[in-house]
Amino acid sequence: MKTIKLILALCVITPSLLGADETGTDAPQAKPEHIRKVEKAPNFVPATADPLIGDWQGESGLVAQVYLTPGGKYQANLLTAFDATSNVIAVLQGTAPGDPVLFSGNGWHGVIDRSHFTGSNGNTKFNLQHIVRISPTLGAKPPTDAIVLFDGHNLDAWAKKNGREWLIENGSAPWKLLPDSILEIVPSTESIITHQVFGDCHLHVEFRTIGFPSKSAVFLEARYEVNINETYGRTEGSMTGGLDNSTASIAPRVRAALPPLAWQTFDIDFRAPRFDASGQKTEKPKVTVLLNGISIYNNLELDPPHGAAGRLGEAPTGPLMLQDHKTPLQYRNIWLVENRK
Repeated sequence: MKTIKLILALCVITPSLLGADETGTDAPQAKPEHIRKVEKAPNFVPATADPLIGDWQGESGLVAQVYLTPGGKYQANLLTAFDATSNVIAVLQGTAPGDPVLFSGNGWHGVIDRSHFTGSNGNTKFNLQHIVRISPTLGAKPPTDAIVLFDGHNLDAWAKKNGREWLIENGSAPWKLLPDSILEIVPSTESIITHQVFGDCHLHVEFRTIGFPSKSAVFLEARYEVNINETYGRTEGSMTGGLDNSTASIAPRVRAALPPLAWQTFDIDFRAPRFDASGQKTEKPKVTVLLNGISIYNNLELDPPHGAAGRLGEAPTGPLMLQDHKTPLQYRNIWLVENRK
């Protein structure tokens, strides 16, 4: 008898639940804001300066990237060259921080000791030293016709985004100004958008990841995403510079990210979509992206944005947006030159 009552109760409840997704019913089409699912903030681990992490180079013709895994052990990618396609020779598993640090994998054995990373596989040997690579556009000064969006003094060019309404302002920008002209995301306070709207432009942005995970994104017209993600050394997964919401799974040409705590650069040339007098789109938007001076996309046509930005549709102009992805990340030296041709 209890089973029969339970089945009857489910029969009464189920149609009302299903009806919420049917057109023509009185059920609401969206969940009320007060019960909307809230994304949990990730467990952020700040990065600390480590003389072993980063790029290694020598005279053997090989180079390496050394980084810490989430498990607290070192890992090294042995490469034919930095910032090249199909450049991974081997991935070497390392020991935890100590002196010395040992590596092995794919027939290779290596050690970092006394500031040298040495190793071999049969008769092939390498002897590398730690180097610091710097983006050629780091610290680029804005041209005389540039619109300076952030130079370290204030956030006058920016506003807080109004929740799901990405094109609407909701008060002053809530992020943190730091010494040395740095802007830091305050997690879970909201993304920020510019007061001005832009179409065709050249954009310069400097940023750095400061831990793991450390994520954000630059959204052109608040629609087209250029991803930022702490991915140094990782050969799989979402890459920094990826146009994650507006391409048909076209990954950046190479992985050109620098180590955590290193300042990095985007130099982006954006051509907005074109529309005729009736509002019909006649040309897709196009973008060229340089990450740390390395071309990762060249004049690529973009699809209409999907995901959360998809509900905005496409337009000839829109604000620039910097994303709050619930983790700290830093920006500086942001400027833009409009192309009015």
